[in-house]
Amino acid sequence: MDKGLMTVGAILVGVGALLGLLLAGFEMARKEFPRALGFLHPTLAMAGLLMLVARFFIRGGGHWLDIGLLLLVGAAVAGLLLLVRGFGGRGMIRSVTLLHGVMGLLGLGFVLYEIAHRAS
Repeated sequence: MDKGLMTVGAILVGVGALLGLLLAGFEMARKEFPRALGFLHPTLAMAGLLMLVARFFIRGGGHWLDIGLLLLVGAAVAGLLLLVRGFGGRGMIRSVTLLHGVMGLLGLGFVLYEIAHRAS
């Protein structure tokens, strides 16, 4: 269950990250994005993050998993700020958008590294 929970969580975060890259492309081009994309990105990423956090509390951390989780939680906080701005009808802050994306991708990378190098 240990590696399975981490793997499924990482897959969900990864699909969320791919959708996030699409959203970033729309944002950088200053085009309107499909609403379904704006709904699926945070939903899948948060479901994956919750699975990774559940695994952390069930089996304890691993060095790279701990770093990855901290980065993913930071990305979620930055994403929440972007979500609140979006619902308020205000534009996205590009630096926060970039920070959100970089933290999320780095966090996913650390989680994938932990999965690849875990002995069990």
